Amino acid sequence: MSLFYRGTSENISYQSLIDSINASDVFYVEYKASSFVSFCINLLTGIINQKNIVLVDLESPGEIENPQALKNEVKIINAAELIEKVMASSSEIGIYSSGSEGPPKLIYQPIARLAKSVRVEERYRDRSWGFTYNPAHSAGIQVLLQVLANSGTLVDLHLTRRQDIIALMTLSQLDYISGTPTFYRMLAPFDFEIPSVKSVTLNGEKSTMALIDHMKQVFPCARIRNIYGSTEAGPLMSSETDVFTVPERLMGKLKVEDDQLYFHNSIVSNSVGKSDWYPSGDLVELVETSPMMLRFISRKSRIINVGGHNVNPQHIEEALLAIEGIRDARVFGKENALIGNLLEAEVVVMEDYAYTEKDLMDALRLKFPPYKVPRIIRFVTAIKTGRTGKKLM
Repeated sequence: MSLFYRGTSENISYQSLIDSINASDVFYVEYKASSFVSFCINLLTGIINQKNIVLVDLESPGEIENPQALKNEVKIINAAELIEKVMASSSEIGIYSSGSEGPPKLIYQPIARLAKSVRVEERYRDRSWGFTYNPAHSAGIQVLLQVLANSGTLVDLHLTRRQDIIALMTLSQLDYISGTPTFYRMLAPFDFEIPSVKSVTLNGEKSTMALIDHMKQVFPCARIRNIYGSTEAGPLMSSETDVFTVPERLMGKLKVEDDQLYFHNSIVSNSVGKSDWYPSGDLVELVETSPMMLRFISRKSRIINVGGHNVNPQHIEEALLAIEGIRDARVFGKENALIGNLLEAEVVVMEDYAYTEKDLMDALRLKFPPYKVPRIIRFVTAIKTGRTGKKLM
């Protein structure tokens, strides 16, 4: 029987997955799983029972008080039946937003909407897919559904060290992978190749052409795609560059006002409000109007007021990343009574490279006016990320 899951310490077949689901007398509406596999078993059991499930992070602190248990009334004969029941389910999945800009919001999405980007084709059948996300995030569920619908194998790269990720991708002869730009930057230096990979997608954060070019180097046989979507609306657009052409199906359902992208309420979850237009929180550059073409600039909430100047920290991060030997960077504001905010930066430097705070400040002064140069630069071993693997704002 083909593998459902491959990890660093265990492999789970589809038959073992089905046996575990059938052996479950109950499942939980909210469940703090002990492992990724137990998370999948509870989630899939709820879905085939046509019940709504709220996803809980494996790494979240504490336990759920008085979890609601429901009886498992469905038994599965084989993988084909499991796939059919999951994809046809009327369940809605409760997903917490990233929480990178404030308290997470609980948003319900029907399986049909989460699965709208799923492609069931012969070329995807029995293939291996790199799983890089927090499994309780919408992108993680979408990858799970894509793999399940095609009887594929999930290769667990979530919370795994760089050297283990490279080894697992090589060992499994990985076919497809999807992740955030932060995940891919963690793989630097880009001094290896995985020629088995046929497709790479980047989503969840603004990507850059420099990173896309690095992915072409690491995955020389892959199609590289930049994906844009949100927890509220699901996946929306894809591009092979940093410019997105709005597809015909979304014409009239997206608009730009004051540089911010808005979604029409017909394409967002009912749980986020009833107004006609929902603000995405993303600032964009309107490259073309017909057809509508967009370049994403930043999250609106990331813009920092420094002495009366609006500063986009994304620009400073990209300048730091352009310096040889810098793996990743995060720029953020720290409140200051005099000028509103001071800029600070965290920087991850690759092995075999050495920089001082002054070195990096001097490099930035060549590109930016003084108010855009961080007053403090800290060298760290890893960039702080939120529950979805994206940088904290």
